[in-house]
Amino acid sequence: MKKSNLYSRYLVAVFFSALVFLIGCTKEKGFYATDNINAGTTLDTYAYLKSKPGVYDSLLLVIDKLGLKQTLQDSTVTLFAVSNASFQIAIKNLNNIRKSKGQNAVFLSQIASGKAVLSGDIGKAKADSANLDTMVSQYIIRRSYKSTDFTVGDGQNIFSVRGNYPMHGKRLYADAQGMQNGGSEIVEFANTKRSVFVPNWSLATTSSVNIKTKNGMVHLLQSDHVFGFDEFVRRLTFTPPPQNLFLNIGSAFSFQFEDPTKIDGTVSPGEKFIKVYDGNVLTKFIGEFNPINNKVWMQWTSPEPIVSNVYTLTSANDSQARDPKSWKLEGSLDGINFVTLDTQQDQVFESRFQTKIYDFDNKIAWKHYRITILTNRGDGLFQLAEWTMNFRQTYK
Repeated sequence: MKKSNLYSRYLVAVFFSALVFLIGCTKEKGFYATDNINAGTTLDTYAYLKSKPGVYDSLLLVIDKLGLKQTLQDSTVTLFAVSNASFQIAIKNLNNIRKSKGQNAVFLSQIASGKAVLSGDIGKAKADSANLDTMVSQYIIRRSYKSTDFTVGDGQNIFSVRGNYPMHGKRLYADAQGMQNGGSEIVEFANTKRSVFVPNWSLATTSSVNIKTKNGMVHLLQSDHVFGFDEFVRRLTFTPPPQNLFLNIGSAFSFQFEDPTKIDGTVSPGEKFIKVYDGNVLTKFIGEFNPINNKVWMQWTSPEPIVSNVYTLTSANDSQARDPKSWKLEGSLDGINFVTLDTQQDQVFESRFQTKIYDFDNKIAWKHYRITILTNRGDGLFQLAEWTMNFRQTYK
């Protein structure tokens, strides 16, 4: 009898253990598994956008102006669709900056037209239109990608239809009813800024994924995403620098480390000083740096004395900690005695491949111009994509 009693108690214990296990493994009510294809349509991607009046009008306006309509009609593409609200935020931010400078408001249609509607500067207008083209193209990706295609490792590198610009997609899950990662499937869409360092990327997330069209896939971005990521205002308020004097025939360049034991190309043989004046922002000069005993001097020698009153520096592709922070610009007639022309302190390059323009007061034709990098942002390496000396005609 005792044996039978013990056996019965054992069975009850096993039963309740199994019940607790099953309850514990049940997904919370808020869990949602996204279907492989959320929605489908016989429309092409362009026609799908047209079928949503009041939602994607701004995107369609830009696509039409920039000649991307056919791409969305007959090419196999993935579109990360940007809503009207995203464009409105970007334009509002731009016009706030313009207002602070005493400039009139500008509208999306004016920027896309490439015509000098407000400023009268046709060159600037064309540059603005080209920048808009670049930014819009980042949302239109070659090939068709479902959200599940972004599950490998840390996601997948993807490329824009124009310029083959590198973007990135990664599948995540939203939270639901207190359950972390228990909600709907989303894609984290990133502008990589051509950097291998994830902290340098700008991110956006989708509100819905896997809408299959006749010629590709559409993922809808959250309405609080700012069109252009963090580049829209910077690109459209940037005024190109004047004539680059480095293009003069016979120009000569030199540099040196303060520490004579340091050699150009030690850090990376393919990223020597020559890259800082090759006219390509995608290349860079990189070298060891220490503000105490290993500063960097960069020097340009003109074929004959020439007046310069502007210079530019462009940040390189990766770590912001390697960017220049403070420096001084000097001029010389004999290459021995130098006069300080400009100094800068606590400068910050907010993004990669960012060109900053510095005007300085100078009317003397110097033969040698030299920049001494005094500090960087804290790394043991210094890097720079481009340096130019320029001349701006002034009228007083």
